[in-house]
Amino acid sequence: MIPIESIPWIQFEENYRNLGGLLFEDCVSEPGYTISDHYFGPIEEIQLKLNRNQNLKGQIKSLFDRLDIERKKGNYPCGILNYELGYHFIEGLDLESSPLMEGTPLLHITIFQNKKRSKYKNPDPKVDTSVSISNPKPKWSKDQYTNQWEKTLEYLKLGESYELNLCFPVELQIHGDLFSLYQNLKAKQKTKYSVFYPYEGKNKTIVSLSPELFFEVQGETITTEPMKGTIVRGNTKEQDQKNFLHLQTSEKERAENVMITDLYRNDLGRVAKQGTVAVEELFSIRGLSTVWQMVSRVTAKLDKPFSWNTVLSSLFPSGSVIGAPKRNSYELLRSLEVENRGVYTGIFFTSEETNHLPWIRASVTIRTLETDSIGKTHNAIYGIGSGVTVLSTPNEEYEECLSKLKVLTSPVPPSFQILETLKLSNGKIFLKEEHGNRVESTAKRFGFSFSKTKLEDTFHRMETELPGKFRIRFLLSEEGNFQWESTPLPKRSIRPTISLGFAKEPINSDDVFLYHKTTNRSVYNQLTEDCKELGIDDCILFDKDGRVLETTIRNLFFKEKGEWYTPSLDTGGLPGVFRERLLQKNWVKVKPTTKDDLLKAEAILVGNSVRGFERVTLVTK
Repeated sequence: MIPIESIPWIQFEENYRNLGGLLFEDCVSEPGYTISDHYFGPIEEIQLKLNRNQNLKGQIKSLFDRLDIERKKGNYPCGILNYELGYHFIEGLDLESSPLMEGTPLLHITIFQNKKRSKYKNPDPKVDTSVSISNPKPKWSKDQYTNQWEKTLEYLKLGESYELNLCFPVELQIHGDLFSLYQNLKAKQKTKYSVFYPYEGKNKTIVSLSPELFFEVQGETITTEPMKGTIVRGNTKEQDQKNFLHLQTSEKERAENVMITDLYRNDLGRVAKQGTVAVEELFSIRGLSTVWQMVSRVTAKLDKPFSWNTVLSSLFPSGSVIGAPKRNSYELLRSLEVENRGVYTGIFFTSEETNHLPWIRASVTIRTLETDSIGKTHNAIYGIGSGVTVLSTPNEEYEECLSKLKVLTSPVPPSFQILETLKLSNGKIFLKEEHGNRVESTAKRFGFSFSKTKLEDTFHRMETELPGKFRIRFLLSEEGNFQWESTPLPKRSIRPTISLGFAKEPINSDDVFLYHKTTNRSVYNQLTEDCKELGIDDCILFDKDGRVLETTIRNLFFKEKGEWYTPSLDTGGLPGVFRERLLQKNWVKVKPTTKDDLLKAEAILVGNSVRGFERVTLVTK
């Protein structure tokens, strides 16, 4: 295997813009870094379109035999196989009698002469207003989708299929530099199978953020990871865990997943040594930035040395994007969807020979843009879909489809670190366990590298090296590195009284950064400026329905009929560790809170782990 060269991002970008070519990148395995396979120096581009006047079967077989030969010669055949090529590889179907129109694209492959493998630190995301996505238009309205969904359900009830993965395209326009757009999308959706593939003189480009492995071959071992079952990530720790458990225990999602896993087992059994097909993982839940995804893992030993024609005849297209049984489901979907899927739900692959053994990687092209360019303007297609079973409902399925557009339309997140503000007194960190748990929870939510041993060692060094009382600004980087800054805490003879007023506008409850403590404090910084204009010390945050949450740096507590309460933070706000300790001791209770509750309160306090409790003067003008 080619060794990995660590280089700065600036050097990587310069190299790529000079050399061009294909990028196949893993942005997950090492948080904070991208492992990049850069294929360049094209020898030949091969494209194939449907032409019934040619001997298509012989032509396709010869082409894939040639890919095996080129790989063994030391070249790097890579490219895209369109979904419609299934008419050739699915047993019992053929291209000549298919409903496809003449000229339908089937594949595009480039044979590269060179490859560089490198690792670079992810660049700071940049909000580049010259790069934008506009006018996303789903080809199917909700009513159109419901109509096709009802036909799909009828097929399922009749037993024509056990599941059908119903899909439709979204048309949109992109303006600006596609390479910059690709980097921005990677910052929003980190995956192991990111692809940037310009071809046809850069008039066309594939930009893929697929999280799904179709198959990987290393030597004689073949691994597949069918992906079925999706739910959005929650903003709060509680909501995120609730969604995780819902997906993990969902009868509908588990039924889909096990069905596709069985299909893969059967498909692999056609090319595997007897007794080697094994399900290594079933119903594993993996977290992406925006969704939880259910994944299974099936492996086998190949019965014969890898060849493209043999493996594709057993596996292509992926059952996870069709349904079961494969042939019948494929034909039914064509009648329901009518249009070609094209690149969407086909596969993207790279291939090479390492130590005289094949190394083949293929991803399922979901979360994938297919673009046609004229200068800096690009017309694009982005496919979306979901698996329909008899347990489905049309509203939920349509919403699941549209949720997959979020990666395109959401803003580029800023570069940030996880932040904790600690109080260290006489060699002890106050609420150390609670702070540590919150760092770990936030790291898991954002996909940061985290080591509990490193955390404990860092805490121990701080407690050993810092005598006296300190306020500690404690940081965790995406790569898993801890650092801190200390400031002596002055003695206070009396507790100050904090002047509080209500913020000018409600917060955006969809902003995940309002639920986690990080250095991305742009909203809080603006609120602090508002406080200065109002002549008060701090602002009380509230949501669009007027529910009170917290202040910019403190949690709220109020007394009503002799009982102490703290506002619910389900719609925004950071649950402080000081507040958590009070709840654990049952000294306060959570209550959805309105402005009137505070105005009528017998007493109001604010507090956090550094300052403890502070008295409040409520300013209402």
